[in-house]
Order: sequence, then structure tokens, then C-alpha cells
Amino acid sequence: MKQKGTKGALDTVAESSYEKIFVYGTLKKGKQFNYLLKKAKFLGNAETVEKFALYFDQIPYMIKDEKISTIKGEVYEVTPEILKEVDIFEEHPTYYHREQIKVKLDSGKIIDAWAYLFPTKKGFLIEKGEY
Repeated sequence: MKQKGTKGALDTVAESSYEKIFVYGTLKKGKQFNYLLKKAKFLGNAETVEKFALYFDQIPYMIKDEKISTIKGEVYEVTPEILKEVDIFEEHPTYYHREQIKVKLDSGKIIDAWAYLFPTKKGFLIEKGEY
């Protein structure tokens, strides 16, 4: 019998298969596609450590090659199945490209998380970095 507060080997394996994703647009709370993350664990608000550019043309696009501002968003812990569903939704790798970046949670903790980046400018620049 497992003692309260201890983790067994299976718990560690299960936890390590979870991934963290940083969302900055239509997947955020209150936005139209957040339902895709309804079974994910919300870890908190965050912003990118590095500067990026955020453009908008019906949907937001985060661009790596322009250093305009940090981007504000949210971080979720997701299962491999949820990550696969979000990949399909974001059309990774043919439309958006998923890449690991460093983000800073409101708590101050810096973590690695997946983010969906777009290869080119599209639409108008959101200078403040928040959709």
C-alpha cells in the first residue's frame, strides 16, 4: 500500500509524459477554442522570456524572427493525447510550427513550454504582445 504523500514509479512515469504548452490566442481562457484544453491542467498566466512579435489577421500569429515584446499568455499541462489534438488544430507542422520556448509564470518560475509559431508576418502588429 502506498503511503500518503509518496510517489510510486508509475506516478513518476505518468507525470513525466505530460507536456507544457504556452497559448497566447484563441486557446486562452474565455476565447473560442479553449474547450480543446478543458481536460488540461491550467498552470497559470505567463509571458515569454524572450521577445517575439505578435501579429493579428483574424487569429493571432507569434513570430520568432522579430523581437518586439514579450508575449503574454497561459500555460497548461497536457497529456500526449491533448498535445496531439492541439497539433492537429494548429495544423502543426504545415501551418504553425510547434517549438519549445522559455516562459515565466506569474510566480516567477521559468519553465520550458511548447508554443505555436508562425513563419512569416501576417496581418497587423500587436505591439503590447497580448491578444
